[in-house]
Amino acid sequence: MTVSLPLPVLPLFASATMDAGPPLIGLLVGIQSVVTVLTRPYAGRYADAHGSRATTLLGLWICAAAGALYVTAALLPAGLPILLAGRAVLGLGESLILTGAITWGIGRVGPGHSGQVMSWNGIAMYAALAAGAPLGLLTYHLFDDPSAGFVALGVLSALLPLSALVVAMRLHPVPVLQGARITLRPLLRTIWPFGLALTFLMASYGTIAAFYSLLFEEMGWVGAGLGFAGFGAAVIVTRLLFGGLPDRIGGKPVALVSMAVAFAGQVMIWLAPEPLVAIVGATLTGSGVALGFPSLGVEAMKRVPANSRGMMVAVFSAFQDLAFGLTGPLAGLLIVGLGTGSATAFALGTLAAVAAIAILSTVRRTPQK
Repeated sequence: MTVSLPLPVLPLFASATMDAGPPLIGLLVGIQSVVTVLTRPYAGRYADAHGSRATTLLGLWICAAAGALYVTAALLPAGLPILLAGRAVLGLGESLILTGAITWGIGRVGPGHSGQVMSWNGIAMYAALAAGAPLGLLTYHLFDDPSAGFVALGVLSALLPLSALVVAMRLHPVPVLQGARITLRPLLRTIWPFGLALTFLMASYGTIAAFYSLLFEEMGWVGAGLGFAGFGAAVIVTRLLFGGLPDRIGGKPVALVSMAVAFAGQVMIWLAPEPLVAIVGATLTGSGVALGFPSLGVEAMKRVPANSRGMMVAVFSAFQDLAFGLTGPLAGLLIVGLGTGSATAFALGTLAAVAAIAILSTVRRTPQK
């Protein structure tokens, strides 16, 4: 929620108090994700060396510091550098928390439940992302003065991770496993097929996030919100009902079925003759991407040493970050280059799902020794 709270507010606050144009607003929004991607390997190494509990706690403290920087930036006349620093700090905190929380959960219940841990972690993330944006806007608009509203947002952004600290500090750590750990390059050589397949699969999420509402507007349809709601509900319900499947039957078959479902969803949106078909397509896409991370993550986890789980989770997560960051711009360039409408983005999403299936189909199911 600390990540999602400021996202809809930053453009409003920056334009109202800093006379910011689109490039600066884009920088303020995007710098956090860039830092998250760049610090993934650091978070993984830290988790493997110092423990997942310590990594999670450090991430929560850093996220609270980001909230404090928001407050400082709103109170000072020249607060832009401090606000940028706060956004960068939040990226580091997010990287540490996500890596630490997943590896901590796996350490507490055992690697045989890795897929379930990743599924439930994702449920918490999607629910928080959905709730955080409207809560951030509500907090900001409680005040007539933009600076006062952003101060309130900063206080809330600091209190949320501090409240999580109260919970996390009561939980016991898991042992730090000793021995030689895999380094970044060998790790990438080992897990890249699963990471690349994840990137292509999660492009289906990126197309909906960037172009779904624009498609409805171009077609003169209403009900785009139902599509977004269907997508989110499908992700949560699918993970609740089937989140344990990758652990029970293996990640590869679950991932292949997930990719086929996402493919069907993207085709329905791409060729939709009416809004109901596009809404069903968005819901199918949500069901398809829901188990992508846990199923592919289970397969990747089998191929790395147990004492390098933190690095694996961190680097594997970066492939998902790439999908979120690159899909929108690449689809936008394709639309402009071809001179077509937003439906082209979902044609791209369809091809990406095919690419994910092709990549994963070439990988042996059993881990290499």
